[in-house]
Amino acid sequence: MSDNIQETRINRVERCLEEFTSEFSKGMLELKKFTGEFGKGMMELKEAQRKTDEQLNRTDEQLKKTIKKLDNIGEKLGDLGIVQGEVAEELFYRNVKGLFKPLDLRFDRIRRNVKIKGSKGEYDIVADDSGLVLVIEVKNKLSKRLVDKFMDEKLPRFKSLLPEYRDSKVLGGIGALVVKDDVGRYAEKAGLFVLTQTSDGGAALLNRKGFRPKEFS
Repeated sequence: MSDNIQETRINRVERCLEEFTSEFSKGMLELKKFTGEFGKGMMELKEAQRKTDEQLNRTDEQLKKTIKKLDNIGEKLGDLGIVQGEVAEELFYRNVKGLFKPLDLRFDRIRRNVKIKGSKGEYDIVADDSGLVLVIEVKNKLSKRLVDKFMDEKLPRFKSLLPEYRDSKVLGGIGALVVKDDVGRYAEKAGLFVLTQTSDGGAALLNRKGFRPKEFS
């Protein structure tokens, strides 16, 4: 009887050991499977990160190229603005005598880009004749803000920057390749001569009949 009990206990231990071994093996297989899937997931994540990095690098390179193109466009537009400004100055410079002769305003000397030494002041066109001087500001496109700036900043400083004209009568004019009607009238109301280009590439005064220019001190 004692031998049977002992055998039964041994059988139980062996059965438990077999069950434990089976469960352990199963757990190891599942762990191995999990480890494999985890490793696969990490590889996929690493690959996704690599592709993301490549995409970011391409995007960065594309962004740099785009910025460079914009810089080039900006330079070209800047150059274009300079060219247009020179064209406008040349147009009005060549036509000052012809435009103002019918108004009995005759100028013996006409100068462009009059710079003042030791100062940032510069005047686009200065035409003078025995006690009378006409100061013309030139722009590509005229705006009310530019009219105000010319009236409030540049004209009031003219005689102090160019004392040779301290005893002269100063008239103001503003010219642009593009002048909208309301802006032209705004400048005219301020007492300025208004110059613009014609459809055939010439120059013309936009001031209406009876206009009386303002004299600036």
